Amino acid sequence: MGLRLCGLLLAIGFLVLTIGCGAESEPESPAQVKTKKVIPGVNAPLTGTAKARPKREQPKPSLNLEIEPPSQQTVRPATAIHPEVNQLLERFKQSKDDAPTLVVWIVDRTKSAANMVDAVKMQTQYFYDGLVIEEEQQTETNSEEALTEQTQLLTSVYSFGESTERHLAASGDFKAVTAAFTQISIDSSGVENSFTAVRQATDDVLDFRRKQGYEVFLVVVTDEAGDDQDQAELLRSDLAKYVIPVYVVGVHAPFGKRAILPEHVEAGVDGAAGRMFINQGPETRDTEQLLMEYPTASMVTETVDSGFGPFAWEYICRISGGSFLALRAPGYTSSMLNRPGSRPVALIGSYKRSSLQKYAPDYISQAEYEAKIQENKALAALIQVSKLETIPVLNNPKRDFVKRDEAGFSRDLSQSQLTAAQLEPALLQAYEILRLGESDRSKLTNLRWQAGYDLAMGRLLAARSRVEGYNAMLALMKRGKTFENETSTTWVLVPSMDTEVGSVIKKIGERAVQYLERVKTEHSGTPWARMAEMELQVPVHWQWQEQ
Repeated sequence: MGLRLCGLLLAIGFLVLTIGCGAESEPESPAQVKTKKVIPGVNAPLTGTAKARPKREQPKPSLNLEIEPPSQQTVRPATAIHPEVNQLLERFKQSKDDAPTLVVWIVDRTKSAANMVDAVKMQTQYFYDGLVIEEEQQTETNSEEALTEQTQLLTSVYSFGESTERHLAASGDFKAVTAAFTQISIDSSGVENSFTAVRQATDDVLDFRRKQGYEVFLVVVTDEAGDDQDQAELLRSDLAKYVIPVYVVGVHAPFGKRAILPEHVEAGVDGAAGRMFINQGPETRDTEQLLMEYPTASMVTETVDSGFGPFAWEYICRISGGSFLALRAPGYTSSMLNRPGSRPVALIGSYKRSSLQKYAPDYISQAEYEAKIQENKALAALIQVSKLETIPVLNNPKRDFVKRDEAGFSRDLSQSQLTAAQLEPALLQAYEILRLGESDRSKLTNLRWQAGYDLAMGRLLAARSRVEGYNAMLALMKRGKTFENETSTTWVLVPSMDTEVGSVIKKIGERAVQYLERVKTEHSGTPWARMAEMELQVPVHWQWQEQ
């Protein structure tokens, strides 16, 4: 009985093994064969019309670029991480979760922007490396969502200098995107035709927005205002009509100036002489600030952060629905900031953004801007005087006059009078321009223009008072003045808040102080107030003291 039972069990076991092996060796039915999915933009040309994908009920957590970076990503040492760039990248990732998205990178490849561009490229490549990892993980699951994901975010890469280069047409291949960024090399021309590059990129991708329904974002990475800013007005129509936002990653314009960096950073990089300054400003459509020296050499004029990007960039960002993202650490080295024979410059200023927003430039068209200028004489005068060359002032003049003999004493006085007299024509020319617009000053309602006009008038009046008062005091001394102390040998001119040379000069000084105090009081916490305070540190009159 036991032998029969064992034999039966062995037979059953052999039968089970035979059936199992047979099942494993059977070929798959045609319905079970997996076919490779055709993915437009990845393994097939882009065709058809993009369709918005239904939103997930529980969106997949986004990649945190700072806390949980991909393990295989290495960060270059001493490279700045810009939170503004991270925020922008996260915006694009959110956009692709909602609708098909195309991001167009337009990168400055000139010398001055090299360090800043390297940092932004690093962050961008880091972002796309993360997307590659996500893509590989999703592919392993073989879900329909993973395959669709690859067409949701397309990227195109351009760079510009004197000419524009396209390194990658719209593609969903994230590895190709990172490779395209490595192809960008330094342009040695020193010319930045940035708006021409934006125009070309816009033309290339317009059909993705117009015909295929993609959300299109243009991202410009540059540290300059561009040498072809006149093209900005031509971009306005398409950007606004098709709602294609422009984001510019760059550097704030210097307050009322065209450049932060000195000419030598890019001048002559291609062997050419006579290159002009680097265009990095101003923050307004036209220059709206009087260019004039300060009354003492110890007063170093600060290159103040205006709080706004170069006008043309801010203009197209705002009309398109994008924004200007200013980097606080653009990667400028000390050698780049150093002007031969002077101290290094830097973009400084700790002005509250809430205060500066009230002084935002008018982001209007050239025609609208010119119409406003024609409507107000004070504004027209401010614009006109701002176009003048930098006006010299009485800076550390001769103030000690030793009286050894009458002839030599008189000669010293006359020579100093001549030096001062040479400054008067430029000051009078600028003042006369502003004076003709003074009657319309009360009609100015724009805070920026009020502060600009008052500061210009106050500074010019102060400079006139110092120069004309200096000359008049020397003339007074030439008419004769006796020492009160018998041991005195020298007459010294010292700055004073009062004068003894007449009511005309006294009135000029009083008006100067009134204008400057108004700027200081009514525009507190702004660059205009700071400049007025600097001017007020030096008295506007003179008096004689004996030694």
